[in-house]
Amino acid sequence: MDSIAFPSADEQQRILGEASTAIKRSAFHMRKAIEEDNMRDALKHAAAMLGELRTSQLQPQKYYELYMLAFDQMSHLEAFFADERGKGRSYAELYELVQHAGNVLPRLYLMVAVGCLYIKSREAPPREVLKDLVEMCKGVQHPTRGLFLRAYLCQTARGLLPDTGSEFEGPGSGTIADALDFLMTNFTEMNKLWVRLQHQGSARDKDKRERERQQLQDLVGKNLTYLSQLDGLSFELYRDQVLPRVLDQITSCKDDLAQLYLMQALIQGFPDRFHLGTLEALLGVLPQLQPGVKIHSVMAALMDRLARYAASATGAGADPRVAGELAAIDAFAKFREAIAQVISSQPNLAAADAVEMYTALLSYAGSVHPGVLSYVDEVLAAAHAALGERGAGLGGDGRAERQLVALLSVPLTKYGVDVALALQQYPPLTRLLRYATHKDLAMKIVQRVLDTPSLAISSVPKVAMLFRFIAPLVSDPEREGEPGGAADLDDEDLEEEQLLVARLLHHLRSADPDTHFAILATAQRQLNEGGPRRLRTTLPALVFCGLALHRRLVAPKEAGAKEEGKKVAGKEEKGQKEGGKKEEKKEEGKEEEGEEGEKGEGKEEGKGEGEEGGSAEERAGGEAGSSAEAAPAATASPLAAAPASADEAEAPAGPPKLTSEALLRFLLAALRPLLGGPAGQPLTALRLLLACGQAAAQEARQEMLAYAFFEEAFLLLDDLPDQRTRATALYDIIGGLQRCRVFGPEQRGPLAGSAASAALGLVAPREQARALAAAAWVWWQAEAEKGEGGRGEEGLQPPVRDAKQVVSTLQRAARAAARGKYVFEASRRVRDGAYLGGYVEVVDAAARMWEAEVPGVGAELVQPLLDTVAADLASGVQPDPATARRWAAALGALAAGRERFAGLKLPAAPQQPQPAAA
Repeated sequence: MDSIAFPSADEQQRILGEASTAIKRSAFHMRKAIEEDNMRDALKHAAAMLGELRTSQLQPQKYYELYMLAFDQMSHLEAFFADERGKGRSYAELYELVQHAGNVLPRLYLMVAVGCLYIKSREAPPREVLKDLVEMCKGVQHPTRGLFLRAYLCQTARGLLPDTGSEFEGPGSGTIADALDFLMTNFTEMNKLWVRLQHQGSARDKDKRERERQQLQDLVGKNLTYLSQLDGLSFELYRDQVLPRVLDQITSCKDDLAQLYLMQALIQGFPDRFHLGTLEALLGVLPQLQPGVKIHSVMAALMDRLARYAASATGAGADPRVAGELAAIDAFAKFREAIAQVISSQPNLAAADAVEMYTALLSYAGSVHPGVLSYVDEVLAAAHAALGERGAGLGGDGRAERQLVALLSVPLTKYGVDVALALQQYPPLTRLLRYATHKDLAMKIVQRVLDTPSLAISSVPKVAMLFRFIAPLVSDPEREGEPGGAADLDDEDLEEEQLLVARLLHHLRSADPDTHFAILATAQRQLNEGGPRRLRTTLPALVFCGLALHRRLVAPKEAGAKEEGKKVAGKEEKGQKEGGKKEEKKEEGKEEEGEEGEKGEGKEEGKGEGEEGGSAEERAGGEAGSSAEAAPAATASPLAAAPASADEAEAPAGPPKLTSEALLRFLLAALRPLLGGPAGQPLTALRLLLACGQAAAQEARQEMLAYAFFEEAFLLLDDLPDQRTRATALYDIIGGLQRCRVFGPEQRGPLAGSAASAALGLVAPREQARALAAAAWVWWQAEAEKGEGGRGEEGLQPPVRDAKQVVSTLQRAARAAARGKYVFEASRRVRDGAYLGGYVEVVDAAARMWEAEVPGVGAELVQPLLDTVAADLASGVQPDPATARRWAAALGALAAGRERFAGLKLPAAPQQPQPAAA
């Protein structure tokens, strides 16, 4: 009977239409008979109406439509039966009368309608009537018809059960045990009928039948809902009577859909404390479920319920008993063991389902035990043990891999990256991902750090662990042939991902300079493993992080020197005030004593000079002792960089062991890959060398280290690709040298000579003249202001003011400009007319030197240059627009400073071209 196929959809629609018409017609005659108070006809038409539900040709969804039409009419019949009792007819008589209906199905519907009224009237014990009805309904074994009949019985008898405290409870009426027995019997029979629905129709419609069964599952679940709502249901009754019977029914039905739904209904329907007390029984049944059941969904639902229950113990109005119940049962361990049993009992369990169970367990641990990080490590270790045999990519299971990414994302979301770095079992689990998938996860980890500007990874172990977390971003695949490495990416894509790593490096810092340096060393080792193409982007960021650390390292010395400078200034001010008072006394003695007073004045002057000399010695002594006082200042003064995390909230207790020399040598070694070879980036390396050289010279005051950086920079000039880039880099070097006052004559001479030689190495005479004009400034530095740099003149050389070298270099620049003129006269190429720009550059540099009062720079040097340019312009040489503007600006500046530039005969300013008339 169950395997008969249903008619086509059109045929079913026709059958439904005819049956609906018949129900409406019979209902009309039934209501008419009720109005006429004709019991016999009313029952006859009611039986005919209900007889339409006997069809086996409709699928459950269409049968439900037919059932609702008949159900809506039953209220009229029930009201009629109630009126009949008022007229003196007993329900016992009616209950017997309706049993004369010819067909079983209409008879049972009528018996249920009268039986419920029978219970309300208390003419018969409720338990007897309920037992009779639930047993009589076994006469209908057709899945669809029987399921809806029992749904009608359950819904109608819901409020008539002999529950504790109910008006239907009593010694003769029944107890809570009878109510439980009725609902459990009805649930068991309904579940059997619901499971048998899968066998109706043909095999090709199985998916459709499963969808229809899902639509009917609430009919079965209502029994469990009504059970959970019984006032007399205690934990003991649930544990001893309800749960064993429900679990037995779940395991014995052997149906995937039924088992999944009933487990979820059981979890969601009954109180949380019931689940706590019966957790072992609930988890023990999971391995017995069918392989097709989504056990991870059941586990997740149960864990979510208990997690919310645990949250109720910490919120407002919390129940104090909850904490005790949670302490009495180690739910986490039970869940973990249950997952292991499920996996071992189902060898063919999908990897994705196993991962989802561990994901649910991880979420549970984070909610119920947020402070116990060891639980997270246990989950990750268990997941690795369960999935490790499947290898990278989990055997090509894309769904499982996505679930594994979700699992690995839980600790990051719940605890944050900084806390998650303490998880030792995290990296082994990431190795189960394919390289490309692991890289996507690594980029999310990095982005999460970057989205928190205040986050700082402040310990060496955490930094090492972080690089294990993001291994695909800093190294190629370990497995040969696996795609996604640097070789498979173009330069633009690789640079985009490495920029994330470069930005990440600025979050690797510590308040303790020694720890910060160890962090940088760890990062350097990891970055060097990434290959030359990655180093081009990441090494510059590492160097700048090192320079930031260097500024912090010398900041205490700067602060100590400034404090010492204030003390010295106070002493000098005091000495000046005392000298002023003595000067007044000398004037008085001069008026009274005459010549003797003059001698006395001379003595007083000598004495005053001695005092000034003494204060100068004290000042020198203070400068000499500033380095000795810098160490205690390092402890007392705040760090230059504000703390970025809780780890950086306090400064180190004592002075750091790290020295400027060690840090700068580290940076010089770190730059090596960029100087040449596969990772060579000459221009970037040169600018980084200059930045480090400035730090060595201006901050650390380390002459030889600064020399080493500038030396490497000069060596890189020849590796630059073109003349324009080489000239720009040379100007950077010259600018850096001009600011450095740490070099003595032995080091400054070779460096300045190298700058001049590099200038002459440029091809275009104009560029040679411009570079030599700039190089002249290397020999002339401005006087340092008093107290400049915080540490004063400690470790610095006096400003270089070699006028002879300045004049010599300017003359070489003028000769270079003259060579450009010779080339133009020989070739007459238009582009060679740009030689005038070389002269203008020399004029501008000489004028500024003249303004700086450099001896030997005056009209005798500038005037010939002006005359040459003016004569060439008059002869018809056409300068380029930039040179023309620069020449006009130079003449304007010279004209504006006639008092300073006395003796110059300025040529006439060039005429600016007028715009053409419209």
